[in-house]
Amino acid sequence: MYSFIKLCIRSPSVYSKNILRQEKRFAGHSKWQNIKHVKAEKDAEKSLLNASYVRKMQVAIAEGKSHKPIENLKLAQIMEEAKKKCVPAATIAGVLERAEKSKTKSRAELLDFRGPGGSIFVIKILSDNIPLIKNLLNTVFRKNNCVVGDEKLRNVFEHRGVVIAEIQKDLDGATDDAIAVGAEEVEEFENNGKFYKFYCNPVVIPKVVTKLQSLNYSVQSADEEFIPNVITTVDENDSKKIDNLYKKLNQFEEIVSINHNIDFSDEQQQAASRS
Repeated sequence: MYSFIKLCIRSPSVYSKNILRQEKRFAGHSKWQNIKHVKAEKDAEKSLLNASYVRKMQVAIAEGKSHKPIENLKLAQIMEEAKKKCVPAATIAGVLERAEKSKTKSRAELLDFRGPGGSIFVIKILSDNIPLIKNLLNTVFRKNNCVVGDEKLRNVFEHRGVVIAEIQKDLDGATDDAIAVGAEEVEEFENNGKFYKFYCNPVVIPKVVTKLQSLNYSVQSADEEFIPNVITTVDENDSKKIDNLYKKLNQFEEIVSINHNIDFSDEQQQAASRS
């Protein structure tokens, strides 16, 4: 099962293009090119990371109806997380300044639709003109054989908050802490280290983060996710249609995240990686 989550969101998906390899004709030239490529990749990753936190902050401001961290706990926590990830202070300050000066307030809204091959999508959009963005998206949906849902399609997904923290104690102790902070479940996972995932209602993410920190957990990130309860497989033809759909959706800066219930086969992923 694969989940496309876009924060800002131009996150790499299963359809992302591979960076072309340079032909190694001259050792010195090749070495320099490799250095340039590594730097370019790191710069691109850094740019994506910064952009993702910009969008997270913008969503937090829209949903919390305040650009002041002291009044908006979710915003304050995202800013703290961004600082830990070395997002430039100027970038963070710029988001707050633009929000303060803005005469029109943005708001976030979920939109669900049925895509090629019976696939189901839930996207989050952030804009100061939601009706306009919906109209533009409806054109994309119509041209790509998609049907807008009535909010019932999103019931195919489990919408939950997930807080990732460094391990402080054994799983039994973490389970007790999860109950104490208002989380519903906790599990251990590895990703360049061992961490706990605390699952909770998305509404209480800020409270869970604060309480975990009070228990001396080092919180690494906090976000929302849509986990499909029903999985859809698609054939090669529909896979190509979805590829085209993603390209169209990626042209909208207002789309904050894309979630789907598609389970791509290994062959489809390999074909996409070669495209």
